[in-house]
Amino acid sequence: MNLQAIRTIAEQYQAKATGILGVAFTDLKTGESFTINGSKELPTASTFKVYLLAEFLRQCEEGKFALTDRHELKAEFVSPGSGVLDELQPGLNLTLLDYARLMMMLSDNTATDYLYHLVGRDNIQKNVIEGFGLDKTKCDYPCKELIHIYYDPSKKLPGEHRWLNTEDFRCTSAQNDSTSPENMEKVLHMVYDKALFSPWVSEQMVDIMKRCQTNSRIPKYLPNGIEVAHKTGTVDKVANDCGIVYTDRGDYILCLFYNGNVATPEEYDANVKGIFSDTLLAELSRDIFAEYTK
Repeated sequence: MNLQAIRTIAEQYQAKATGILGVAFTDLKTGESFTINGSKELPTASTFKVYLLAEFLRQCEEGKFALTDRHELKAEFVSPGSGVLDELQPGLNLTLLDYARLMMMLSDNTATDYLYHLVGRDNIQKNVIEGFGLDKTKCDYPCKELIHIYYDPSKKLPGEHRWLNTEDFRCTSAQNDSTSPENMEKVLHMVYDKALFSPWVSEQMVDIMKRCQTNSRIPKYLPNGIEVAHKTGTVDKVANDCGIVYTDRGDYILCLFYNGNVATPEEYDANVKGIFSDTLLAELSRDIFAEYTK
């Protein structure tokens, strides 16, 4: 594995974008790593669900909940956006493991908001963000609030560039759901080392994250059979994917954050339904894999 060659690949992809591309890469066999915009605070979109999952599992291990506990889905927790639960009738009696898997497999916003309110924002802040020294991370909003705040009509700009360079997308607002590539890599590294709270929490994290079905970025162009424990995130022209890639040559962490809401208007316009950002991240992941495994 040639770390400089992999870094050069990432830098070449960074040069293709006017939006911010954040990258964190760690070879879990040697410990070698690099970042691009590693300490830059960027919108998490749904990747904040990694931090929520960690706190949820910590509370399960503590005995506050059990994965097999059943909780009724009530209308008050229904959130728009990704997932399936907002299309179903309230009253479902799901296990907490069901909620967690839906949150990570399909990025279900309703499942996320149920768990967010169950575990509590303050506990995420205390045990995950402060507990692990995530100095560039905020998890201030569940999905319903995040969507409302990011798409607040009062912030709308004229024309097609309606959410370009707003303070939430620039991560200059006092509250946000945001993180940095370095912060996310730190948490995933602890997960891999079975040191995120405990071996059980870490193992559950990997098991659930390997089930992710939103695979248009890191896994898209990887060979069949390559396992990736990961989580994507999308909001307007933001596209993220962060995870652990398992190969027969060794394993590595790859955290990719693309903030297309600070791009040029031309790049913003070209990124219809994520066509620019998904391709950017998927091809970058493909080329890193090829260099890592050759």
